[in-house]
Formats: sequence, C-alpha cells, structure tokens
Amino acid sequence: MKKALFILMCITVSLGMAAQTLVYTPALKIPANEAENQMPDVVLSWYAVTGSLTLQYQLQLDTSMNFNSSLLVDVTQTLITGYQTSNLLFNTTYYWRVRAIDGATSPWSEVWSFKTFEMISLFTPTNNKPDQEANVSLTWKNKVGTVTVSGLSFFKYQVDTSMNFNSPLFVEASVAGDVFTGTTKWLRFGATYYWRVQAGHSSDVSAWSEPYAFTVLDAVALSSPSNNAENQVLDALLKWKVVGGILSYDFQIASDENFNTLVFSGETDELEVNAQFLAFGNDYWWRVRSRHQFDTTNWSEPRQFTAINTVILKSPSNEQVNVPLTPTMLWTLQTAIVGYQLQIATDMGFTNIFYDVKPIAAIVTTKVTRKMAINTVYYWRMRAFSDGGVMADTTAWSDPWKFTTTTPAGIDDHHVASLSIYPNPASGQAFVRVVAKEASEAQYIVIDLLGKKVLEQSFTVNLGENVQVLNLEKLRKGIYVIRLTINGETVNQKLIVD
Repeated sequence: MKKALFILMCITVSLGMAAQTLVYTPALKIPANEAENQMPDVVLSWYAVTGSLTLQYQLQLDTSMNFNSSLLVDVTQTLITGYQTSNLLFNTTYYWRVRAIDGATSPWSEVWSFKTFEMISLFTPTNNKPDQEANVSLTWKNKVGTVTVSGLSFFKYQVDTSMNFNSPLFVEASVAGDVFTGTTKWLRFGATYYWRVQAGHSSDVSAWSEPYAFTVLDAVALSSPSNNAENQVLDALLKWKVVGGILSYDFQIASDENFNTLVFSGETDELEVNAQFLAFGNDYWWRVRSRHQFDTTNWSEPRQFTAINTVILKSPSNEQVNVPLTPTMLWTLQTAIVGYQLQIATDMGFTNIFYDVKPIAAIVTTKVTRKMAINTVYYWRMRAFSDGGVMADTTAWSDPWKFTTTTPAGIDDHHVASLSIYPNPASGQAFVRVVAKEASEAQYIVIDLLGKKVLEQSFTVNLGENVQVLNLEKLRKGIYVIRLTINGETVNQKLIVD
C-alpha cells in the first residue's frame, strides 16, 4: 500500500513539472554596460533565447534604475531582439533590462546602463587658427569619441567677436541634423571670433560645445612677381592669392616705397592685373588690399620690382662659332612695346654697322637677309621701344654678343654651305636643313637599301638657311639614303628610321 502511494506521488510531481515551460533569461548585447557617448537613437539589442513562434521580449528603459520614472519606456515585441530608441535626453544615464515571455515569463536580465553624449566636438577652423577668410566654413565632427553621430534633428551654431556671444556682431544659424558644416559671411578683417555648436531634436538640446577661437586675416598675400624681381616687362602681371568672402581688390603701383607717387592704381574683382604706365629700368613698389560690404583689409606688405631695361639675347649665343652666313637671330619676348632694333657690326663699338633692322613687337626671331663674310667675327645687340606719345621710351642696348661665321662645306662651294638631317635616327618626321649660298631649285629623293625610291620632293632653296619637313610616317624602320640635288650636283646622306 505504501509502495503504491509513493509511485502515485512521483507521477503527480512529474506531471506538474512537465506542465511548467522553462523560459530562459535573455542576455544583453549592445551597447556595452556603462557605455559612454551614446546617441539619442541608440539601438538596444540582446541575444535570442529558444522558444516558440509566439515568444515575446519585454524591454524596459528608464532614467531610474528602479524603472519607475515618468520617462519609463516599456515595450513588448514578438521575436525581435533589438529596439530602436529615439529622442533620448542628452548627457543622461539610462538603465535597461529585458525578459522573455513564452507561456511563462523569465526573470529580468541584468540591468545595464549607458550614457548619452553631452556635446559635439568642433573640427575646423581649429582653436586659435589665424588668417581665416571672411566667409570661413565651420565644421564639426560627425563622431563623439568613436560613436557616429545620429538621431538629431538639427545643429545650431553661433559666431561672435565676444566669447560670451552677446556682441552686436552675434550670428546664430541652424542646419539639419545630418549636416556638419556651417557658413559665415563678411566677417570683420583682423577680428578674433568665437564659435560653438549645439545638437538637438524635438525633446532636448545638448550642451554647447567648448568654444573655439579664430582670427580673420587682415591682409592679402601677394603671389608674383617675387619681391625684388628684376627684368619685369612693362605690363608685368601682378598676382595675389584669393581671399574668400570679398567683393573686390584695390591695387596700387608707385615709384616710391611710401606710395606717395602712384603710377597706376584701381579696383578689380580678379586675382591679377597687368601693370601700366611703367618706364624701362625704373624701380616700382606694389600692394593690394581686399574689401567686402562691411570692411576693408590693411594693405599687403609691399613688394618691389624693376622694369626691364634691355633685350635678353638668346641665339646665336655669345662666343658661338660656325654660325651660318645668314643666321636666324633669337631673343626673349617683351610685351607692352612697339618694336625692337637689332644691329650687327664687325666691331664691338658698333662703328661699322653691317646690319640694322627694327623687328615688330610680336616676334622673337628674325632671319638675316644680308649674307655675311666667311669665317668672320661679328657682334650683335638689341634694344626695345615702348609706346609712343608721353610714354615713349627706349631700353638701353643689350650687352653685345660675339659670334663667328662658318667655313663653307657641303655639296659644292657654289651652291651649298652646309647640309644636315635631324633628328637622326628619326621617327614620324625629320628635317632637312640646307644653307645655300644662292637661290636655286633643289630635289631630294629617299632611297632604301635595295635602291628603291620611296619618297621624292622638289622645292626651292633661298639664300641662307632652308628647312624642309621630311614625312617618315609611311616608311618602315631601317636605313635609308637621302639624295639631295641642287643645280645638277648631288650629295648623299644616311638616315635611320626607328
């Protein structure tokens, strides 16, 4: 009898335990316990527990660890193991916990906490940054610590010359909560400004960021020409660096460093201006300042330059030998002039002038049309002329350069002084240079190594230097012979095509 009663009791206990469904307690996942700098829309998540398809999770979130404040959030959701918060208060500690419900209810999880961020961090301009533009852009960081900023409706930023943000120049503006930059306009030159940012949404605003200071530039930075530059042309291009947030630039050019005697001045919205009214060889000083609707910078540090007072010769170079009997003269271009004068003489004092011409202003090269003597020393020099009228001016003569003419060599002393092909080897095209002692008809033929004619052209050679373009695009790589004929006399020269 006792045995039967014991068996009956065991069956009853077993049935009772089977009737109770075991529900596990969820474990919290993120944010980590006591996490800092969380966003007002932080996502809370936990690890899933096993259960039926009707398993639910109950989450509680509150500023009180007893979960009994007026801000308590208490939600229940089926199977979902995360919860998107919104509009949490800034710089506030929150507590949260989760339990599972699946027929029976599990115990609550551990209580974890996190804290929302207090303020935004500023980025640029960095604190105490000098020489900022009058419309400097303000940017702040899109992270607080390592946490990306989110869940905001707006940013508010303030700019002022007072660190208390209460001066007559105080400016306040707002941008959307996903915009991390603000604009300024027409700040006062040379002034120190303070700026700060505040984040917000419909339920709260953050503390203001720690204010940063910056100083607006008070002068324009000049670019070119460099200080003490020499040999500047009469319409020298004066350039300076851009200043954001301005309407125009004033410029001055003076003949004295105190700018008592202005030569040229004006206003422009460009970053450069060509000088005017300069004279050859004089020293000048120039400066620039910028302005906007409410303010004007100081003048920049002045720079000095010297106007050119000569012509810079290039070719034939000084002491050059084997110069053709009718050479091409080359020099450096000048602007704001009306022309040049070129002289060639057989003596350094230029008492015996051999050649005297006045090339126009737009060119930097001229070919001597009068044939020079063989193996003879010559000297050449140049000068330039500026505009006529009251500004008429002439440079000094350049230092004379010396050159020696060539001794004739080539096909025939009666017809050709020299013959050359360049470049050699060549690809695509080459140039045939013939210096003739008289005008005549000529012909060149290109022959391959099998004796086959592959190119042919007739042309007229003039007295002096002649250059013909040789088109090699249809020729295969290899060795060819150029056969040049002038007045029935012929010379051959090898050409390599690669």
